[in-house]
Amino acid sequence: MEQELTLFDKLYCCYYQAVRQVLEESACTPVSKKRMEEICETAAFRESALSILPQLTDRDGAWSCLLSKTEDSLFSSALGDKALKAPLSCLQKAWIASICQDPRFLLFFTEEERDFIKADIPALYQEEDFYYYDRFQNGDPYSSAMYRKHFRTVLTGLSEKQLLKLSYKGKNQLLTDLKVLPVRLQYSPKDDKFRLLCIRLRKGRKGLPYTLNMGKILACSLAGTCQTDVDRDSAPEPPFTSPSLAVFSQKAAEPAVIEIDGRRNSLERCMLKFADYEKHTIYDEERAVYTCSIYYDIQDETELLIDLLSFGPVIRVLEPERLVQEIRERVNRQHRRLFGEVREAF
Repeated sequence: MEQELTLFDKLYCCYYQAVRQVLEESACTPVSKKRMEEICETAAFRESALSILPQLTDRDGAWSCLLSKTEDSLFSSALGDKALKAPLSCLQKAWIASICQDPRFLLFFTEEERDFIKADIPALYQEEDFYYYDRFQNGDPYSSAMYRKHFRTVLTGLSEKQLLKLSYKGKNQLLTDLKVLPVRLQYSPKDDKFRLLCIRLRKGRKGLPYTLNMGKILACSLAGTCQTDVDRDSAPEPPFTSPSLAVFSQKAAEPAVIEIDGRRNSLERCMLKFADYEKHTIYDEERAVYTCSIYYDIQDETELLIDLLSFGPVIRVLEPERLVQEIRERVNRQHRRLFGEVREAF
């Protein structure tokens, strides 16, 4: 039978919520009919008790099996659960079946678990329905069995607070053996890659914060618990809040200040392009331009620079001077390659 994919499923209507509250409260302590009427009036409508209570309390009621009547004419839940969870709707199940198609899904689940989850459930959409125009094509190899194995080993190290022994392909294709304390996994939607934030342990010295690309890990194994003292600011306890990760990032001393003239839908494009940055934008009514301050990490400066250049003449970089000079040098260099020397400065 074809399943109905409706956004507003009856499972979440007020009548079901009223019955749910009755069952949860009666699981803690038996309730009277009067108390059930009060719950129905609060969760649904004043007259709702007229149709709900007979179904719950009458012997031949459709939902009578959910309540047990006590000797003093009170009712207790036959389920005994104080916190009931509503079953998934058909639409939610179809959405989960679609999520199972994501190549990253098998980083967290086995193939058997995936097949069990989506068995006999039609997908809400197909993975090929989407085209990611703002994502690089050389993402991590999620279909690689070795990559999945390394990823799950890292997850185990994170959850059990164990050290990791890594063989890593660094700059110039050089292999490096590392022993690290994993801190957090980070995903970049733009690069479609995972990065491991970790602390590299050194004998007799303070650990160094490292950011490693998961795709460049050639071997990964658990190396037991950490036996040496590690700076707790560098290796924080879960859930690894933003302040505790400050060791992995360094904010630029000044924000990048840009002027947006609004042509070619440039304001909306800028807000979308720089959505993952902290920003502050104001509108200058006299000049009819927007001034946007973008706060970024030093390690993201090159990427930010490239993104700014991609907007061409619809934006103007005002500050800091160091960033302005870098943009001028890049534009001049490109001009020399295409048209020869620049005749006058801009």
